[in-house]
Parts: sequence; C-alpha cells; structure tokens
Amino acid sequence: MFQRLILVFVLALYLMFLSTEIIDFAEAKGLKDAAVAAWSFDDNFKDMTANGHDGEIMGKTKFVDGKFGKAISLSGKGDGVTTPELPKMNEVTVAHWSKCTGRIGAWRVWINVDGWQKGAVHHQLYPGNEIGWSIHTNTPTDVKAKVTRIDNKQKDKWVHIAIVYSAPQKNVKFYINGVLESEGKYTAVGPATLGPARIGSWDGGGRDYEGEIDEFVIFDSVLDEKDVQTLVDKGLDEIWSVEPGNKMAAIWGSIRSRN
Repeated sequence: MFQRLILVFVLALYLMFLSTEIIDFAEAKGLKDAAVAAWSFDDNFKDMTANGHDGEIMGKTKFVDGKFGKAISLSGKGDGVTTPELPKMNEVTVAHWSKCTGRIGAWRVWINVDGWQKGAVHHQLYPGNEIGWSIHTNTPTDVKAKVTRIDNKQKDKWVHIAIVYSAPQKNVKFYINGVLESEGKYTAVGPATLGPARIGSWDGGGRDYEGEIDEFVIFDSVLDEKDVQTLVDKGLDEIWSVEPGNKMAAIWGSIRSRN
C-alpha cells in the first residue's frame, strides 16, 4: 500500500512537471513564431529567426559581457548596427536590455528608422532622459514613458525596456523590467515601419548611444506582461532552445530509475 502511495505521488509530480513543460514550450514557440528579427549579439549580428534579418556593424562597435552572454558596446561616436528593411506592422513589440554609460541628458537612440517618412519609428531617449516612442504621422507623434528616466540614477545599470504598439487599439504600452509602467493613447494611427534602421544611431546624426545593448528583438504582435517577463527572466538563447519533450524524457527517466 505504501509503495502504491509513493507511485501515485511520483506520477502526480510527473504530471505536474509535464504540464509545466508543455506551457513553457507553448510560450517559447509563441514568442519565436511572432519574432520578426532577434539579435542576441553573442559575438555576431545574426538574426536568430529564420527571416535572415542580419545586422551589420557600424563604426567600432565591440562585443562585451552582457546581461545574457555577450552584448554590444557603443562609444557614442558613430557606433551601432544597421538593420535591413522589415515589413510594415500594425502591431509590434520592441524589446531590449539597455545600459547607458554616458551622454546623459542628450538624444540617445535605441533604434531609429533611416529618415523620417510616414510610419517611421524612432525609439530613443530625449534630452530630458525620457524613454520615447515616435511614429511619424501618428497623433500624437511622440509618446513617452511617464515614470522611468534613464538619467544619472540609472547610469551603468541594466534596464529591460519593451514597447508594445497596437494600431487597432490605438495605444502604446511601456514595460520596464517586465512590469507595465504606463500607456499612451492615439487619436490617429498607422502601421509602424522599423527598417531599414540603425540600432544605437541615426542617419540624421547627433543621437548616438553610449553604453551597452543586449537581446534586441522585434515582434509583429502585441506581447502581454507575462510574455515580456519571460524575455526578462529567460533571455533569447533559452527561449530559442526550448523544444518539446526534452525535459519530459529526462523527468520520466528519473521516475523509472527510482521504481
């Protein structure tokens, strides 16, 4: 009887782990399927998706130890990464890790589309250190996070930023370190264009980023808080490595070895 109780208990644990694994796989698959481009910056500028949106080095961009694996380090003097043309998107999430080390109180670019045509996205810091999201011809054009400032208090600290834009919902949400901080509303909207663009710079000049950037990813969908938190907690490499059955087989093998 006691052995049967142990077996039931072990099987219950197995089912619990099995359920967790299925949820993890579904989450990872959903994120991978929605990713238009993803750059982990682990000693290269390759796109982790199957879309082939590889970046190219600008200036003297370097690889350094990042939040996950490696990151790019930019001097604030013309460094960055150029990215290719991307499809227009009515829904988009842009997420990345940021560590500013200088140029506090100046324009600083995370990603700006080349030029400033209809639908062009500029995601950058303003001279007042506000986190911004701009889409040309939207009303309003510029929306800013209401609380967080990347100023001297945040200097040299890693901050995860996710911007979630929806033309159908006429809003944009700012997630800081995985938590929804604020939401901006629009009265007029259009699709967002995110490439060709530059990470860490702008072809208009004078807005170079000084610091480190890691785990830069663009999705063609609206991520919720749970999705964003998964990016914060796991990182791109772990999400991309999740496959069905890997942990399940290991768990079941462990159970069989004990009985």
